Amino acid sequence: MKITVIADKKGQVVGTYRHPAQVAKGHPTFQIHGAPDHTVHELDLPSEFEKVSSAEELHRRLAEHLKGASPKR
Repeated sequence: MKITVIADKKGQVVGTYRHPAQVAKGHPTFQIHGAPDHTVHELDLPSEFEKVSSAEELHRRLAEHLKGASPKR
């Protein structure tokens, strides 16, 4: 599961975007961007993250996951 995660200086997740497996021809593609003091992470997460039932839980688990990750941009 590919996902873009934006985190603030404290490592709190402020936004996510899950990339579609495929984009149909002619359909738009999207990106999200953070503020100047945010970090953007492009992650390829294990399938267990697909089973998370709420955004709150997803953000908590992603914050834990990011502690060992480095930002892409």
